[in-house]
Amino acid sequence: MRKHPDVKRLLLLIGALLLTPLAPAANLDRVVAVVNKDVIVESELEREVQRILSDLQRRGTAVPPRHEFERQVLDHLILRRLQVQLADQAGINISDDELNFTLQNIAQRNDMTLSQMRETIVAEGGNFREFRNDIRDEMRITQLRQKEVIDRIAVSEAEVERFLAEGGAAAAGRYRLAHILIPLPLDPSPEQQRRVAARARDVHQQLTAGADFASTAVAVSKGQQALEGGDLGWRNADELPAPFLAAVRDLAPGQISEVIPSANGFHILKVLESDAAGGRHVVEQTHVEHILVKVEPGREDEARARAQSLRRRILAGESLRDLARTHSDDPTSAIKGGDLGWVSSQSLVPAFAKAMQGLPEGELSEPVRSNFGYHLIRVLGRRSHDDTAAYRRAHAMETLRMRKAEEMTQTWLQRLRDEAYVELRL
Repeated sequence: MRKHPDVKRLLLLIGALLLTPLAPAANLDRVVAVVNKDVIVESELEREVQRILSDLQRRGTAVPPRHEFERQVLDHLILRRLQVQLADQAGINISDDELNFTLQNIAQRNDMTLSQMRETIVAEGGNFREFRNDIRDEMRITQLRQKEVIDRIAVSEAEVERFLAEGGAAAAGRYRLAHILIPLPLDPSPEQQRRVAARARDVHQQLTAGADFASTAVAVSKGQQALEGGDLGWRNADELPAPFLAAVRDLAPGQISEVIPSANGFHILKVLESDAAGGRHVVEQTHVEHILVKVEPGREDEARARAQSLRRRILAGESLRDLARTHSDDPTSAIKGGDLGWVSSQSLVPAFAKAMQGLPEGELSEPVRSNFGYHLIRVLGRRSHDDTAAYRRAHAMETLRMRKAEEMTQTWLQRLRDEAYVELRL
């Protein structure tokens, strides 16, 4: 089953998974912000401060002055609360089955069972109910961003052709970058532009004089990864916006870019790591067919039993392709008798890819649970395939979508904040 086009991280992969023990909540319920008709209280702020502090300490990032750090964390909580409010208005909900499946995946990625993860969180002084609620909210926010931003992104064939003609998809190398954004307000006046530009130059001067980049990002950046020290992770060269690539192309690890102006504000980049890459793109592909049984809320056992019944019918001699046409809940492949064609593991959700990789040719899998439902999978063949041309075109499309997504998400979040009633009482 293909990956959802925009499922990026849920939390900081739960930051460090564990919630830092909290001080007693007494005397910590002073209102620190009013957000539309809702409030954020001091105990919420302190809980988030301690969680992020714990993560920064694990990363070895110096923590900025307490008042600056608290204000950054409060801004983060305000944006989160605004998105949850909008998800409420949009009727975006996550069922207990969906939530439990996600929690099981988080536990597995940390080499635990769900019970072990719960016990660990409680043993460290955390609250598992709050943990569940945090994950549920993150899932709702992901769906909201998909609806409000990602689904509205369009990339034309002309844009792809221009990108390829300019050599974008063939750009070699990749970079691990840290990022600071000093944002402009929406529709800034010339005076606002001058003031923000001066602020960006001042931050840049502090960095070149030796200020810690990660700590500065935590203190002043309004980028989406600010509270992670601005770490953007690894990006292929062709995934970077052209001004970013031009700014870092000749920098060595540890060096800092000049200030980069954009419509959203002023950016500063630091190269954390880099390496060279290029050449042909050869992938291992699998020809695979499947039947999908979706799981309706509260009907997990029924879906699993239906998948088992279909499996028994196939093993008894019925055609998987015929059953896929009449019983599969994946409409795209059902009309092809369940045939997904030649696929690479990278294009599939992890649970499906793992099961597919372990299957001998011609053998039918047990029901495999993914976030889409239960799959019955059969491998028809395997090959090594040079798909450089197709890869570059698909990669160009995804790169352009990613560039637009980052810019549009930042603009959307800024508009969400600007249009809300927010009163700070910190």
